[in-house]
Amino acid sequence: LMCVCGVCSVCLSRGQSVDQTSGIVTATEGQPIVFYCSYEAQIGGSHYPYWYIQHAGQPLKLFLGWHENNVQGFQATLHQGKTNGTFNLQKDVSQLKDSAAYFCAFTNRKGTMGGGGEKSTVQWN
Repeated sequence: LMCVCGVCSVCLSRGQSVDQTSGIVTATEGQPIVFYCSYEAQIGGSHYPYWYIQHAGQPLKLFLGWHENNVQGFQATLHQGKTNGTFNLQKDVSQLKDSAAYFCAFTNRKGTMGGGGEKSTVQWN
């Protein structure tokens, strides 16, 4: 078992996985920025993906959930299958204030958490 540190106290269950854009995401102010996230669950049914954000020197916090469509100009697009899906995060016009680390995670109907511990960090041109 692997814990998703800082996200919550629930541990990642076997068979749950999240794959997101990892490392540095290069952005140009005023241009679109996209973070990709795909997930796979061992259990079929409803899955609830989330994006978390962490600004430099700040704690990790929930940024955008599956039930939200637009937060601070970011939109998330959810495509969900029986045991997998994608939850991509994008903003049409990026701003310097978007500088942060972004983390994707999900829960299923049984409360099992999935998250790979990867992060996407914005670097400006």
